[in-house]
Amino acid sequence: MRATFEAPVIGSGRCIIEGVMPLATSMDYPVKLRSETSGRGVLTTSFAGYQDCPADVKHARKRRGVNPLDQSKYILSVRNAITS
Repeated sequence: MRATFEAPVIGSGRCIIEGVMPLATSMDYPVKLRSETSGRGVLTTSFAGYQDCPADVKHARKRRGVNPLDQSKYILSVRNAITS
């Protein structure tokens, strides 16, 4: 899932793992964690910033609607002058 983790901290009957993972490839990670830990695992996340996407990773779905970078068509779409 293109994640990077620090060494685990083990103590008091707990194992704490901290790391960074991209949201796009880790949506099913909470389910896998719960499955592997028999429901005892807890995932806490927070926004850590943006990073460049690796060159081998491409977009996963086709754009829908008007491209916002095409300014003239986008303005017409926002004003409901054209349908996307």
